This record gives sequence, C-alpha cells and structure tokens, in this order.
Amino acid sequence: MNRFFLILLLFLSKVVVVSGQQFYQNLGLGISASTMGIGPELSYYPAKYRHWGVRAHWVQFSYKDPIHIGMANEKSLDIKPTIQKQVGAIYLDYFPFKKQRWHVFGGLSYNLKQDYLFNVTTKTGVSLGGIDIQATDFGSINLGIKWSEWMPALGLGYLGNIYKNRLLLGVDFGLSYMGSPKLQVSYEGFLETTTLDEQIPKLERNIRNYSYYPNLNFQLKYLLGKK
Repeated sequence: MNRFFLILLLFLSKVVVVSGQQFYQNLGLGISASTMGIGPELSYYPAKYRHWGVRAHWVQFSYKDPIHIGMANEKSLDIKPTIQKQVGAIYLDYFPFKKQRWHVFGGLSYNLKQDYLFNVTTKTGVSLGGIDIQATDFGSINLGIKWSEWMPALGLGYLGNIYKNRLLLGVDFGLSYMGSPKLQVSYEGFLETTTLDEQIPKLERNIRNYSYYPNLNFQLKYLLGKK
C-alpha cells in the first residue's frame, strides 16, 4: 500500500512539474507604454488555444508642472495641475489568422488612482471680455474631474516578431469608456457673484461627450517559450 502511494505521489509530482513547465514556457514578460501611462506587463499564450492570449498590466502617469498662460495687456493665468493616474488592466486577445499577428482585444481597466485637479490663480489680474479683473478680485479656482473607476475597452492590435518569436513588439489602438464625469469645483473671488454652481450639471453633460478615451499602447515583451 505504501508503495502504491509512493508511485502515485511521484506520478502526480511529475504531472505538476510538466504542467508548470508548459505554463512557464507560454508566459511573456514585458513593459507597456501607452496614453494611460507606463508600467510592467504579464502575458500568457496557451499552447492548447493558439488563437487566444491574455495580458495584464499596471501603468502609471503623473504630471505636476505649472502652466503659465499669457494674455493681452501683460495679464496672465497660473495653473497648477495635479494629474496622477494608476491603472490596472486585463485584456483578452483573439488572433483570427494563422500567423497570430493581427488581433482584436477586449478588456477591463480599473482606476487604482485618478487625480485630475487644477488650481487657477493670477498674479497680474486678467482681462475677460474686455473687463479687467484685479488679482485680489479674481481669487482662486479649484477644479477637479472624476471618472468611473471601471473602464471597459475594445480595440485592434498587431504583434510583431523582433527576434525568433521570443522578443515581440506589440501595438494596440482602442477606446476605453470612462463613464460619466463628476465635476468638483470650489472657488473664491469674482466667481462667487455668478451662478456657476447651477451650471455644473450642464457642464457634466457636455463633458460626457469625451467619455471615450483613445488608448495607443506599445508593448515590448519577451516570451519564455516560443509563441
């Protein structure tokens, strides 16, 4: 009986090792650089299902450089952006052709972090519609935009061979749906005399026209086994 269990254990361990090797040989490690950010990517192309592949990546993007906008009469605006984005995504690829180059993909992204914040001030005052507004009267404006945390995506891609079907360069273009925007606005100064708060729902509806985000994505990956 002990001998039987020993043989069974050796057999199962061999199956696990072989399966692990097969899984390992179809893995791809790489880097993804897209209009959403840059970060590592993990891909898998199962040998049993040659027309399919799956990819997952994590990318990030950050921008905080101040923006100075010159205006007439030596007036100017100072904008301090805080743009930070961290996105995790998983995509399913389908290769309809034998050479496994062109493919369509669909997937889902999740905003781990999203900050689209803008602080607007002026040191010189501004001229709006022929009306001069002094810096002390202008005050400050804080504007933020928040999109949905989940973003479904569809697109078309090409996976090119650089070296022996191991080193690959991928290019994807698709659209991600970001959902409906929510504006976060606070201010002090001349805007306090306006009805801006009443216009925010209308502004959100107008911005909704930009809910489809074009995503151009380049991937450089190395397959641990030949594709």
